[in-house]
Amino acid sequence: MTTQDAPFSQRELWERDDVPVGDDQRPWGYVTESARLLMPADGAEGEVRLRDAGEQFAGLPVLHADRLLLPGVPGRDANLGEALTRSLAERAEAALVRDRRTPRDARGEIGAPYRPRGVPSGMHPKVVSSLRDTAFGLNARGTRTRLSNHSTIIGGESRSLVYPDAYPYTAVCKLYVYHQATPGGAWIYDSEATGYMIGRSTMMTSGHVQPNAGSGWMIKVVPACWNGQSVFGAGFLSYVSGYWSWNSDSGSDIKICGLYDPIGDRTGYFGYRHYSSSWEDGDYWTMAGYPYDISLASMSHETAIAVRDDDDGDDINVNGSTYDTTQVESDADEASGASGAPLWGWWDDGPYAIGVHHGVEYDGTLFGTETYSCASGGDGFVAAAGWGRSMWG
Repeated sequence: MTTQDAPFSQRELWERDDVPVGDDQRPWGYVTESARLLMPADGAEGEVRLRDAGEQFAGLPVLHADRLLLPGVPGRDANLGEALTRSLAERAEAALVRDRRTPRDARGEIGAPYRPRGVPSGMHPKVVSSLRDTAFGLNARGTRTRLSNHSTIIGGESRSLVYPDAYPYTAVCKLYVYHQATPGGAWIYDSEATGYMIGRSTMMTSGHVQPNAGSGWMIKVVPACWNGQSVFGAGFLSYVSGYWSWNSDSGSDIKICGLYDPIGDRTGYFGYRHYSSSWEDGDYWTMAGYPYDISLASMSHETAIAVRDDDDGDDINVNGSTYDTTQVESDADEASGASGAPLWGWWDDGPYAIGVHHGVEYDGTLFGTETYSCASGGDGFVAAAGWGRSMWG
């Protein structure tokens, strides 16, 4: 774990080379278990089998079933109160017994980053100069609809598209959020957002990234998304199995999620740590995600971000203990769809996130109102990340 105090400045980053790798071991063509699953729409039983589709389709196999099957995997646990808290606490304690490498995480201290062997580092990623595309989402019928969005550009546009085939961009995820209106009904599109891996099966996003009320919910997770699917293949995806959320102000807008598949083993995952006010005004930080005004389908990023202020956020309760949170206010450009993005810097042992993107914060001063991009950080952010990593890995 690093003993370095401040993250590298932009000049220091450009003076460093990306870590060379030998054999390329990125998950090209890997298909997760979640990508193979189909869910019975009505819960009824019936035979499911493969058969020949016939000459019209060149003999391709077709899945034949006596019931309607839907793609996707529904979530199970969603802030279910005391019973879930007790269950998660028991799982966390069991995880600590199994893995003595994570006791610092469980106490809410610094969590180390992880880059898989054979995955190149991305201090200098591939920046793309075109492909700026869409301000559209999907409605309940699956057709395109213009989204109701906000966009905040501070000091001129500073973002660019980035091809996410190097770490830690591999660990930044596109999220699609759905709910079911009735049991066994079709999945209804709710929203899109960003998330990022902070463990083997643990993902962080914003607390306000929330499925609408209904009989079921689903959050589809696409790591390293480019043009609507992972750069590593259409089968490299997962779904959220359970989550815990906080969202009372811009400092506490945090959601930890457990995934069905340990995709962090292949994408890598971010470290996490507290923000220090001694880093104010330094051009240390990067943010990456899927803001609608650049592209909802392909990743964009901004570098050389400076944090301009940090304010106290609401306290949150994490696994029975109370922690303060911090509103980490920066000059990052942001827009709808970037909610849940990581704000991170580079240390000598890799990238550490200092917060999860919330949205916009307006600070009143003697000279008027200042507009900042805001991430949720501080003790509560670190405690939530450590709790999630101890529960789900």
